[in-house]
Amino acid sequence: MLNEELKQKIYETAFNNEANYGGCAQCTLSSIKSELGHITDETFKAATALAGGVAASGNTCGACTGGVLSISSFLGRDIENFGTPEGLANKDKATNIARKLIAKFEDEYGSCACRDIQKKLYGKSYKMYIPEEKAEFLANGGHGPNGCTKVVANAAVWVAEILEEEGLLD
Repeated sequence: MLNEELKQKIYETAFNNEANYGGCAQCTLSSIKSELGHITDETFKAATALAGGVAASGNTCGACTGGVLSISSFLGRDIENFGTPEGLANKDKATNIARKLIAKFEDEYGSCACRDIQKKLYGKSYKMYIPEEKAEFLANGGHGPNGCTKVVANAAVWVAEILEEEGLLD
């Protein structure tokens, strides 16, 4: 199901979402939702403040958290199975699958932390909640072709590849 054309579409959708709208977690989720499904509007909305490393704190990259949410949307436990053996098994399986995404971030960027990824890409990290630093981030290519747009696009493709590898695509 996941061919090069679809991977390119996932990449471009995520890239363009980040370039035009920002919000790396939502941009990752939106690409997966539009191209592969399984992402609810509520999940998308819940990811609003995950950008900039969770509430612009520089912690875990929003593209990574959006990717983990995407993976969990295909397999995670639901409320009806919160404490059941099936739910617990799905929790463990989703966690193990999401670790594959973490590994890809660590291999490519050396970290899953937004601040560390920014240092790798731009030579410094930015406090996105400070308007002047956010403006500097943007002026230094934050939404340019090799900036966070590329990180988000890579994350969305990695999620799709992991989902296919795990047999989770319909």
